[in-house]
Amino acid sequence: MVLKSSMLKRTGLKRLRTFLSGIPFFVLLACGPIPVKTDMALQIEGLVIENQSTMFVTAVRLLVPATGNFVSCGNIPPGLSCSTTFPERNYVGNAVEITWSQAGQIHSTGPFDVATPDDIETDKPALVRVVITGPGSAGAMVIQR
Repeated sequence: MVLKSSMLKRTGLKRLRTFLSGIPFFVLLACGPIPVKTDMALQIEGLVIENQSTMFVTAVRLLVPATGNFVSCGNIPPGLSCSTTFPERNYVGNAVEITWSQAGQIHSTGPFDVATPDDIETDKPALVRVVITGPGSAGAMVIQR
């Protein structure tokens, strides 16, 4: 029985030693920095359409042809804007198309890529800013407040 007791003590000590040697590893994990998700997608939460022309603009629509999603505004007087918000969406860089009516004619930009500043902060929601400067002339960019 002495032999068995001695073996149990050695086995128990080995297990205890193995267990204790792992504790510093877990302590380091517990005290380490919390990982920050760096691959966050930019979130778009709204649209601002500015009429910088000298005429009324009506039926303005920003369409994402790849998805069929669109956002629109009705009548925008000269020098004013229309804005709307919507549930945040991941910005994936799809082309957009802007259509509007001005002076009795329908205008379209055709599909184009929206400009995104290099210094955009992906952890803050953004807006798409559409600027109509005159009949047949419009553009869009991603902005943050």
